Amino acid sequence: MPALIDTSAITLLDDGRRRYEPMKPLLRSWLSRRFPAGDHKRILLVHVDDPIAWPQFYPFYHYAARFAEQGYVFRTTPYPALGAEHLVKDASAIFVQSPYALADGEIERVLDGLRRANPGAPISYFDWFAPTDVRFADRVGDHVRFYAKKALLLDRDYYRVPQKTHTSLEDYYSEAFGLVPDRPTWDCRPDIVERLVLAPGFATAPVLLKGFDRKSTPAAGPRTIDVHARFAVAPARLHALGRVGAGERTHWYAAMRQQARDKVVELSTRYDIAWEGKVSRAEFMAEMERSQLCFSPFGFGELCWRDLEAVLTGAVLLKPDMSHLECLCDIYRPGETYVPVRWDLADLDETIARMLAQPEECRAIADRAFAAVKNYLAGPKLGAMLATLSGGVS
Repeated sequence: MPALIDTSAITLLDDGRRRYEPMKPLLRSWLSRRFPAGDHKRILLVHVDDPIAWPQFYPFYHYAARFAEQGYVFRTTPYPALGAEHLVKDASAIFVQSPYALADGEIERVLDGLRRANPGAPISYFDWFAPTDVRFADRVGDHVRFYAKKALLLDRDYYRVPQKTHTSLEDYYSEAFGLVPDRPTWDCRPDIVERLVLAPGFATAPVLLKGFDRKSTPAAGPRTIDVHARFAVAPARLHALGRVGAGERTHWYAAMRQQARDKVVELSTRYDIAWEGKVSRAEFMAEMERSQLCFSPFGFGELCWRDLEAVLTGAVLLKPDMSHLECLCDIYRPGETYVPVRWDLADLDETIARMLAQPEECRAIADRAFAAVKNYLAGPKLGAMLATLSGGVS
């Protein structure tokens, strides 16, 4: 029963509806109760209340019964773990998330305090942010055994040398559009490369994981929409900063997304594309279930919620080439579980035409992608990651 309660508590913490706000202090208190007595691998999750951060930790609770058979128990406490000394001292291993905006010396003090309180527990930093860089490695590297990311570049040498831009995406798109990139505010940490590990990504977000739990196959209804392509060109904060339509000072994200939007508008004269206006999440997912293809451009990082929403609903994921990257849930096998296009989208039109002419192949790709997620969720990868990060201690 506690495992079910814990899973519900995590889900409610993740839920943004106002009526749940009064419950959250009680939920946090329950999740941060003392570890049970006995010979367990006691994992303390120092979490950030953010729907993008939750997918890294939620599967440990969702599959608590499975992990209990392997000797694991979990407790959570909000970053920076104030008032959680009883958990810190009893933990076998500590997994730490932090906010994106950190004051000078803040994360270093938090990690140093955790290590002093429990010198024997390996600490892992869970970077839940969008880019594939490891921008906090220089700040946390002296305190952690592992640095966990939901996606990593296959070319690990990228992490060994100083970079001229914040992200590899910014590097490419700034040059492609003739923009002046923002200079990095972080330093590389070459010795972190051997400590990089893959962490869960969007597939284990509560709403998506439960969606995959409920289904054995994708939706099998008629696919009357050729391409689903609902995405924003730029978030409000980039507009507020004057980084949209600002010449060479346009933010690379806005330029990249505008290129994608322009391409969609052009193609909408020849294909049935869902892209105009705003719809509710329920309508969004219903549209996706009626779509043959889902075009998912990059965001601030390569991985997007839309990628997994497409797989869940059975739309074939159409996305800029992902061959440079790896992640724990591998749905990016070209021609097998997704369909890649060039980063400049020069082949988007011909790729759409080719795939729409092969509806049976589309169904096969969608089915394989769905099976890949199901196999990941039921398979050994999450347990293997836990074994690595917990250091085999109990």
